[in-house]
Amino acid sequence: MKYSQEIVKDIIEKSIQINTIEFLGSGNHSEAFCINDEIVIKLPKHKKASACLKNEMHVLRKLEPPVYLEIPNVLFDGVFSVGNEEFVYFASKRLKGKKLSKTEFLKVDEQTTALNAEIIARFLLQLHNERQVLPIKRKDFCLLHGDFSLNHVLFNEENIVCGVLDFGDSRIGKPKSDFLYLLDDEDEDEFGADFGRLVLSKYQKGDKSSSFL
Repeated sequence: MKYSQEIVKDIIEKSIQINTIEFLGSGNHSEAFCINDEIVIKLPKHKKASACLKNEMHVLRKLEPPVYLEIPNVLFDGVFSVGNEEFVYFASKRLKGKKLSKTEFLKVDEQTTALNAEIIARFLLQLHNERQVLPIKRKDFCLLHGDFSLNHVLFNEENIVCGVLDFGDSRIGKPKSDFLYLLDDEDEDEFGADFGRLVLSKYQKGDKSSSFL
């Protein structure tokens, strides 16, 4: 499904007074719109995506108050119908921060880069040690962000990591799954493996019992 501003308005106008609607972007599962410059609405592109949004809402609610970095909250959610099928959506506060391209990220000074690696390592350690959000049956499994990529990280004006977006792929699995993009040196849209290895080093120092491998 694709959403026009009119369709978005029809879906959410009973939940919030709408002054402005801005299209933010589209991913594999959902489209995002900003309402009144402060609230983000995520709408599913298909039925499987609707199930992912349900899972995302559950994880975000269980993680409130936010773990180490700022993450989306759930202000309200709702259901709408298309034909005979029902779909869910939810709203969250728009997080402050900016995204960096790989080129911009690689231009960040060495001291800030080291700080960013420390912040991300601490975030992942805390996330991976959350045991009550989703059922975990194996000791070597943990809660994963599921799609930890440069595109889902926000930076402040000093280029320091300040927030993490998009928990739609959160699931249970081995910690190394959240390093997939961090350690990818081929993808021109990602952090770069040198930075990923720095994060991993700090992560492993913080959790000597980690079953990363």
